[in-house]
Amino acid sequence: MADASCSPVSLTQLLASREARAEQQQRWLTRWGQTLISTTLVWPGEVKDTPVSRAVMGVANEALSALILANGWEISRHEAHQFVTGPESFWSVNGPASQVKKATILLEESHPLGRLWDIDVFCPDSGLLSRKSVGENKRRCFICDEPAHVCSRMRRHSLLSLQTVMEARINDYFCHQK
Repeated sequence: MADASCSPVSLTQLLASREARAEQQQRWLTRWGQTLISTTLVWPGEVKDTPVSRAVMGVANEALSALILANGWEISRHEAHQFVTGPESFWSVNGPASQVKKATILLEESHPLGRLWDIDVFCPDSGLLSRKSVGENKRRCFICDEPAHVCSRMRRHSLLSLQTVMEARINDYFCHQK
């Protein structure tokens, strides 16, 4: 993973990557006509492409692969990308979108690194599924357990606090995997 850019990204680059990801998601939905899982990382700060972010996404991809296999959903297509704006992965699966969404929420909430993953699920007919659409609560802040979107919008926690909690979680996970 020595080829990670480790370069700061600008807001313009982040917005362009979101636009490109949205276009990619739409192409996949149109082309494959199946449930789409689109995964990125919750990675505060200006540097998104690091050996650590790539390792965390690698664990996400392994966990998603195991989840898909355990549920008997067929994978039509899978791609993983490493961009300066952070790693991304896409999965086209034949599982019902609402079941896939519920399963990925459980994965985000139960896996030691799951809170660092942003797993979006799209239905080919109705688009992006929210947690609310499948009867689940909003994502919680991993520092104070309040709704994450509120803490993010209010910038309730410093970048250093967020990074410190993330680093501890990541170190704990990788130190106990051997």
